[in-house]
Amino acid sequence: MSDSLAPSKFRVAICGGGIGGLTLAFALSKSPDIFVDVYEAASKFTEIGAGMSLSWRTRQVLKSLDLEEDVIRLLPFRPGEDRVPSVQYRKADQPDGLAMGTTYSRGKLMTLHRAEFHEVLLNRLSSESRCRTSLSKRLESYVQQPGAPIMLHFQDGSTATCDILIGADGLKSAVRKTMFQDAAKLAESQHQNADAAELRNLIKPRFSGFFSYRTLIPAARLSSISPQHRALSSAVQYLGKNKHMIAYPISRGHFVNFVAFEFHPHEEGIHYDGPWVANEDPPYVQGLFGGWEKEVGEIVQCLGGLKITRWAVNVMPTLPFFAFGNVAILGDAAHAMTPFQGAGAGQAVEDASILAAFLSDKLATKTTMPQVLEIYSRVRQPLATEVASRARANGKHFSLRSLAEPDHHDLLSSARLQGIMEQIQDSFEWVYETDWDVDLQRATSLLQVQLAT
Repeated sequence: MSDSLAPSKFRVAICGGGIGGLTLAFALSKSPDIFVDVYEAASKFTEIGAGMSLSWRTRQVLKSLDLEEDVIRLLPFRPGEDRVPSVQYRKADQPDGLAMGTTYSRGKLMTLHRAEFHEVLLNRLSSESRCRTSLSKRLESYVQQPGAPIMLHFQDGSTATCDILIGADGLKSAVRKTMFQDAAKLAESQHQNADAAELRNLIKPRFSGFFSYRTLIPAARLSSISPQHRALSSAVQYLGKNKHMIAYPISRGHFVNFVAFEFHPHEEGIHYDGPWVANEDPPYVQGLFGGWEKEVGEIVQCLGGLKITRWAVNVMPTLPFFAFGNVAILGDAAHAMTPFQGAGAGQAVEDASILAAFLSDKLATKTTMPQVLEIYSRVRQPLATEVASRARANGKHFSLRSLAEPDHHDLLSSARLQGIMEQIQDSFEWVYETDWDVDLQRATSLLQVQLAT
């Protein structure tokens, strides 16, 4: 994008070039009077993590953004619209595993590598002339003053300006930190010291109590051990007390995405001071699942020699708002959640879609922007909070801690297992029972009504 082109409407700065940030940049770049700067902290665009799943609802969002076909081309099948089996669940922490049931969803669950989705966004964005990307630009803080452009301060000592700042900079978001510090200062100026203290207390993420262990298993390695293993063709969750794992095929079946979880319930809610990401020895992860059913043993047998990363799964406490003045946050910066609803990326994409629709609206101007972003916050905060709550509850279900358990062996009863499965299925109902197009129309109608009054 040429600096000589003066935007006729405004310039948007997006801090963070992950899935949420790039989705927003791509969507905004379609507007003829909005110019976008994407500032990425890393020296190159990369997406951390391995496998991801996209639900029917997220597929609807991608379709509205003209991205659905790009993602479908990454899959070995074309997903339909009928209600079909989604994920199999087994109680597996015993030599003879028990089938608990299968969740169903509308359209086949789309599983792929996060980097593949990220590459789709980069490829589409590179063809747009109204977006400029800058690497090695980690935001330190910003200054927002009435009637003046927002001043961005980066860790390398450089500065930049924008009219609107969007923080898509993840769990350790510098945008969120400055936003809530500014909100706390305003509360203090109004002698609301308790509110100010609470706002500052919300800046830092909390530990969910879960460690995850992630790697990609070459499908040929698992197939050589167990040619008919169900994880080669479908998503399977293996559940046990305080531990569980999920495995499913990605990259057109060339790899099996492996994620294991270890739950420390008494540490939930603390500020985790250890390394958030570290390498883990395969024997440790294999040892977590000693004595589990044969299928699990076959999977962990494949871990030898693979690089396994251990993640301390941190989440955001419930934030009261996602916008302040001409600044807003999206994705993990706003509502990082546990991965047990399979909705983290989907919620970031929803944030981006709503923001793009709002900022592109003819009634959105520099003057109305604080109100525009406040309505974005009002629309997205309740839903993201609900999804995060469902994800947290599912973590209890998957760790077999969601029902009273005076006797662990009583969990073998079919009635108790059925009760857990019913709760799991209920937690996913919103994915295919809600209509994204209706939600988007309702949100844009609210914006137009509010701005017209």
